[in-house]
Amino acid sequence: MFLVDAYNLAYSTGRAISFNEAYRMALEIAHVLMRKGYRVIFVFDGRTDTPHPSYIKFSGERRAGMTADEWILDYVKRHKGDTIKLVTRDRSLADRSRHLHPNLYVLDPREFLSFVGRISEQERTFSGKEAVDTYDLQTTMLNELDEFLQNLKKRKRRRRR
Repeated sequence: MFLVDAYNLAYSTGRAISFNEAYRMALEIAHVLMRKGYRVIFVFDGRTDTPHPSYIKFSGERRAGMTADEWILDYVKRHKGDTIKLVTRDRSLADRSRHLHPNLYVLDPREFLSFVGRISEQERTFSGKEAVDTYDLQTTMLNELDEFLQNLKKRKRRRRR
């Protein structure tokens, strides 16, 4: 199980990144990992009323004002029987999580992205039916993202009124 501090991962790319880019990155990475049988959860700060995949969590949905770090720590406490690979560069979060969970490993976001890149590279060698399946999955993923962004824009328009 990969538990990802989503904004921390996004910022580790070394450039300023918007929420939309971070969300798209989470969707793409999740699809690569899930196709290979890995479980993953991305945790973002904040809250949204827009539907999103079950592997993307917003900390404010559990409790108003809750941070992603608090959400992650709570998850770690409640899942001590699982092996968890926490993806973060936040040393404080990593240290607190290690103290709460005996089977927790911390991965630097760059190492994680490299791992995902290797898996993704393996998929690019597909041909025939596998290539068609990959295309269909990518199309589905992009449609999910477009729907999410449209709902987000509608919500912003409603708030302005």
